[in-house]
Amino acid sequence: MDWKAAVSFVPFTLFVGTAIGLSFGGAIDINLLVGVGISAILVGTFLTKEKGTYWETVFEFMGSKTAMTATLLWLIVGVYGSILKEGHIVDGLVWAAHQFDINATWFTLVVFLFSGLFAISTGSGFGTISAMSLTLFPAGIALGADPALLGGAILSGAALGDSIAPVSDTAVIAATTQEYTDGKGSADIGGTVKKRLPLVLTALAVALIAYGMANGNDTTPSQGLSNSSSTHPQSLALLIPTLVVILLSFRKVNIFVSLALGLAIAVGIGLAFDLFTLSSLINMTGGKVEGAIVEGIGGMANICILLMVVVSLSGLIIRSGGMDGIINSLNNHVIRSPRSAELTIFSLVSVAGILMAAVNTIANICVAPFVNSIGKQHELHPYRRTTLLATVICTFPFVLPYGGCVLLLLKGIEASGVHITMQATDVFFTAFYPWALLVCSLITCFINHKQK
Repeated sequence: MDWKAAVSFVPFTLFVGTAIGLSFGGAIDINLLVGVGISAILVGTFLTKEKGTYWETVFEFMGSKTAMTATLLWLIVGVYGSILKEGHIVDGLVWAAHQFDINATWFTLVVFLFSGLFAISTGSGFGTISAMSLTLFPAGIALGADPALLGGAILSGAALGDSIAPVSDTAVIAATTQEYTDGKGSADIGGTVKKRLPLVLTALAVALIAYGMANGNDTTPSQGLSNSSSTHPQSLALLIPTLVVILLSFRKVNIFVSLALGLAIAVGIGLAFDLFTLSSLINMTGGKVEGAIVEGIGGMANICILLMVVVSLSGLIIRSGGMDGIINSLNNHVIRSPRSAELTIFSLVSVAGILMAAVNTIANICVAPFVNSIGKQHELHPYRRTTLLATVICTFPFVLPYGGCVLLLLKGIEASGVHITMQATDVFFTAFYPWALLVCSLITCFINHKQK
């Protein structure tokens, strides 16, 4: 490896090393990581001899179609998710559980399904964990359900939505970063979601069976649920725009068109059912613009900047030839066939998820270029690569004790006021869906590896 290629690894390694350190220390912060990424780029400029070319590469990849597509999608998804939350969709789910008079035996199963529905609707794993730990978790405890199973069910639902929702950041990154070998753009989100649906449904079935078997024989009635008068049953209508987005995506309608229609339907339903007002979506008070739309954009802004920074860091490795050097080494010593290429991708994504478990989005962004390079060299279809990337990345971050999802769950439980003590290790084996998804993803590496 020449000096130029070696230098290109320094900024990326600096960033990844810091992200791993923060992850293990439980001190992950997106804004801090943006600062670290920019600092890493600045360090690289002092090491390179061709400073003009170095910065041209940084700007080229920062403004690349991959970065810009994902950024615009995230901003739109942020607004979409914020509008659904403003429409009290969680309250609607709680109301539905109350109406069916669910007892503790099946409540954990319902928590898993409702968490999954919320995550599929909003595309936010973290948002799901926050909302459900404050609402459904206390209700489950009041019913006498097992705390570890409840926590695992919330994490499983969040992972379910993250792994299959066309509006999730996982779907956006996984699809937009995997390019066709003929140079005709990247994979479409709808097609990739549809292609991995059988795998996700298999893992879902396994998780449902596991939660059904783990629930025991409690028959306590559901007096612990929120009183139906304090909930919003009409907010269940907000599941309609999500269904529309999913169906249009499956029909390969442009994701921006699908989201635009979904947004319009969501706003129409919210106003028609008096779930929110226009002023709650956007308003100006004292010269300051506020509302759900502003919050949705603001919530995604920092992760969008981080994406552009990390794409630039990986671009330096690609342009210097360093990426080719790594892949050639793997080809010479590890990869012998399409199957071994997929197993290598599975391993790389798993390691990224373990080392950067604080935020699976960061792990996804960092490992995606390597997946793309390996896949293109071995002529793996972008759908195939996207399936492995989008599923495996939704496993370890949702179960590891130092993972951001688990830590967020514990904070939510603490804030809910429930008088129980839970440890981060309590949900390691009760988050059934991520484990089922990991096994199913590994199995898929051994079957249909020539899929086009």
